[in-house]
Amino acid sequence: MRKPIIGVLAVLLFLVGAFFTYEYVTDSKIVDGGVSKTIDDKGKPEETTKEFTPEDTIYFSAKANRFWIKKAEVVWYKGEIATANRLLVEEEIDVNDAGYFTAKLSLPEGIEEGYYNVTIYVHGKNIKETHAEFNVKK
Repeated sequence: MRKPIIGVLAVLLFLVGAFFTYEYVTDSKIVDGGVSKTIDDKGKPEETTKEFTPEDTIYFSAKANRFWIKKAEVVWYKGEIATANRLLVEEEIDVNDAGYFTAKLSLPEGIEEGYYNVTIYVHGKNIKETHAEFNVKK
């Protein structure tokens, strides 16, 4: 009677372990993307917002969700997320000691008014991990 119970428990334990391993590997590797006017010394947005002026510096920050992710790519878009709308591509952004990726958008002549998006990818991958939307208005 004990052997069948031990066998069932072993199979159940294996299935639960396989499920959590699958979830860990396939879930987002970079999370909590947000835009702000300032970031703290750890690279975390101090106060997220979706409204900016043309003179603002816009910071994008996202948290690494896996210890092995060390580099990311951030893509800024004017308008919807589409290759034709790419404004700036920042490759090989390093994760900082606090586990954040940060990038900034600022132009000497100011940022045009309009609707924008920013996305982040694990460096070398084509799967969008997280994104943020914002508007620039005078």
